[in-house]
Amino acid sequence: MHHITLTFTPVRDPIDGRSVTARGLHGMLFNILQQADKEESDWLHRHKPPRPFSFVPLYTDNGTLAGMRLAALTDRTTALFRRTGEWFQKQGHICHLAGQEFIIDDVRHKPGPSWQQLAYSQPTRQMGLRFISPTSFKQGPGHLPLPLPGNVFGGPVRIWETFAPPMMRLPNDWLDWCRQEVFITRHHIETVTVNISKQESFTGFVGEVWLDAHYGEEADLCAWQALADLAAFCGVGHKTTMGMGAVELM
Repeated sequence: MHHITLTFTPVRDPIDGRSVTARGLHGMLFNILQQADKEESDWLHRHKPPRPFSFVPLYTDNGTLAGMRLAALTDRTTALFRRTGEWFQKQGHICHLAGQEFIIDDVRHKPGPSWQQLAYSQPTRQMGLRFISPTSFKQGPGHLPLPLPGNVFGGPVRIWETFAPPMMRLPNDWLDWCRQEVFITRHHIETVTVNISKQESFTGFVGEVWLDAHYGEEADLCAWQALADLAAFCGVGHKTTMGMGAVELM
């Protein structure tokens, strides 16, 4: 798995983050992917959930969109993202978003852990997570903007079961263990509402959460650390392929 960061430079005016929607960013990403490699872009667009990527927009302190950080969970997705960024950087083609124009002036690639490295994670009983984009979880007809441990790690478990090599299995009933034995000890979170589109908004929480495992076998605690590291690439919760649910370890 890998992070690929694309840096934007406006053609004229800075890209005002207030005019950017999550669906607009998602559409812009697939627009540039299709220009660089239509066949692979179509493959990724048709991919059944869970999809092998997530992303988070990058803003300056004054609210200008400065770029986006893509997380790729497979080698095929990594190759597509890198090839697209480097092609646009080399060609100097103009990208469009929310009526504004920009170029991709830098592409940075940072490899992350392999599945094998995650499988050999050391056990932990405490961790801190920083949620850096609005995070919420499906609940009935709506969403729950609270960091309940079973919800936080449900997405990474699904990603692991989909993309990790078959021989690298999680402990049986790991998610049940997480719901029963992992507890929030303190937090500093707040709810934030962003625009998914001009007609749809999304409310989630951002901030810091500290967690403790009350009881667990070594295999459970190793898997917990591995899934936390994985969460930094796959995101957690709803709409991770639209920039929501980005998280990092503290």
